[in-house]
Amino acid sequence: MEHSTILFLVAAWFSLFLILGQNVSTVLLGSGLVGIWLWTGPRVFNGIIGPDIFFTSSIYSLSIIPLYLMMAQLLLRGGVITDLFRVAYRMSGYKRFPLGVATIFTGGMLGAVCGSGSASAAALATLAGDELERVGYTRRYAIGLAAVSGSLSAIIPPSLIVIIYGSITMVSIGKLFIGLLIPGLLCMLVYTGCLMFYSETRPGVPDGVKPEIEEDPEIFRRSLYAFSFVVFLMSVVFGGIYGGVITVGEAGAIGAFTALIGMVAMRRVTLKDIGVALSDSVVVTGMLMMLVIGAQILARFLAFSRLPNELVVLLQPWLDQPILLLFFIMLLFFFAGMILESAAVIVLLVPILLPVLNAANIDLLWFGVMACFMISLGLLTPPVGLSVYAAASAARYPVAEVFRPAMVFASTGALVVTILMLLFPGLVTWLPSHIN
Repeated sequence: MEHSTILFLVAAWFSLFLILGQNVSTVLLGSGLVGIWLWTGPRVFNGIIGPDIFFTSSIYSLSIIPLYLMMAQLLLRGGVITDLFRVAYRMSGYKRFPLGVATIFTGGMLGAVCGSGSASAAALATLAGDELERVGYTRRYAIGLAAVSGSLSAIIPPSLIVIIYGSITMVSIGKLFIGLLIPGLLCMLVYTGCLMFYSETRPGVPDGVKPEIEEDPEIFRRSLYAFSFVVFLMSVVFGGIYGGVITVGEAGAIGAFTALIGMVAMRRVTLKDIGVALSDSVVVTGMLMMLVIGAQILARFLAFSRLPNELVVLLQPWLDQPILLLFFIMLLFFFAGMILESAAVIVLLVPILLPVLNAANIDLLWFGVMACFMISLGLLTPPVGLSVYAAASAARYPVAEVFRPAMVFASTGALVVTILMLLFPGLVTWLPSHIN
């Protein structure tokens, strides 16, 4: 069979089952198996498939994932999301703009302990939506702001897609985490600027009206303790990585252990909650591992087909113009993030593009941060903006209405942050270069 025919059949297989709603990991695995069988025949399966799966499953950097998931699940089970927003709500003075800013920065803090944009968006829509509406924002704008804040989980470390990217490209995950800090903070500042110059408010609603029922001081005190604990936990994890005291894996283990001790000491979790947190961590880890294994089998087929090498030859005229090349690659990540889950985008595109990036001498650390940022914007844009869908579903509001304000934030963030990272790569690389 002609090689071009095989590539067409594999692409058709991939597209068809993806459109039919098959799980992405299954589509990747099936496409890889079909491609290898058509290209080399079934005899190669015994010598490649088993070792590939074993090697992929035993990559050390992927063992970090359940540690950070466990930390996140324990904090979620302990009700930390509610506590973070309650403290932010009180610190805002019940005023409109400060409360919006507090929601954005709460989303950033959730990103540092949760790692899931959809989960953060849904939680913020449930907690912050009503309060943002009460101080004068329209319903759709309040839910859209919750979705925007939740999407920060994709770029605020410890981001799961960053761990997967680092395991594929062999880039230090610790440096990727630290490299995300300045762009993540910059993104929050840009979103704050959007909040200042673009908002949808309901006429006649006064600003700065306190709740009719005053909050119990004891409840707020408990929330303040939880808020302080989260700040301490973030300082231990990221301070230890940046100071060179602990590795990323050790930081995940210390973070999970500290979260367990803290939640138990504050009587936030029971034995049942701990069991559920463990179970959920295993389930999500298994899903991500299946995704990575499927991508590895597809990457093996691509290696047989030499498609990445042919792509380098095809793009040879562009290799001397890396800015133009990066522009189109970032567009590719952005559009892929609109229709696929963020981890699927990484495992699907990075192995194909890696030879091109190496040929163009593009810094993989800097590129990884840029790619994760573009994927985070895809969480806010139609047709499949997962953060927007999660927020709208949690608030029981039409998703089409929420996309409008979310798109304003996403497009502004894309324009400003991308241009700044292109013009000043040190925004990404400066902090990692100072890791001991």
